[in-house]
Amino acid sequence: MKAFAPVLEWLNSRNIQLNQRELALIRRYTVLKPVKAKTILMQQDQAVQHFYFLNSGIVRLFRMQEGNDHTLGLVSSHDFLAAPQLVLSGEISTCGLETLTDADLLIWDATAINTIKRLAPEVYNIELALMARMLNWVQQNHIELICFPAEKRYQLLMERQPELFLHIPLKYIASYLGIHTDSLSRIRKSHQSESSRSPRE
Repeated sequence: MKAFAPVLEWLNSRNIQLNQRELALIRRYTVLKPVKAKTILMQQDQAVQHFYFLNSGIVRLFRMQEGNDHTLGLVSSHDFLAAPQLVLSGEISTCGLETLTDADLLIWDATAINTIKRLAPEVYNIELALMARMLNWVQQNHIELICFPAEKRYQLLMERQPELFLHIPLKYIASYLGIHTDSLSRIRKSHQSESSRSPRE
């Protein structure tokens, strides 16, 4: 399954090595599914049903609060979405997941996760890596939101995920940065002006 290659890259980047039996088992219980843009993958205030790996596309983590839509995260690279622990525990999600573009996903439900964990307990290392990844992401976002001005957060997002600015509406980027769309437009215009200036001799 060529679609499984990005998962192997994710594991290798974190020094997680699985043998052929374990890999075959995971592949056996993996569902590959293409989905359209604007598909809700995880409903806020409902039990988490599936665990995902994003092969292609852009997905956002969001929360609706008192009628306001807040984008909390934007995923555009090969990465996992949600967490297997949430699926197995039937945890009620405090947020939602939505595709912002067409996407290709690898999907596991509770039955698949339980079977894989029972037959290949070594995948516990994947859970540990996911927990570390999530904690680092939360800490990074918290530090940047509290300590960095909007201009710096914009610059970091441009460096890390330039594809976002090409494929999704700016309102989601503004929401993620915690600013109004007008403020984002001013920052973009200022950034583009600085980039176009010729270096002084």
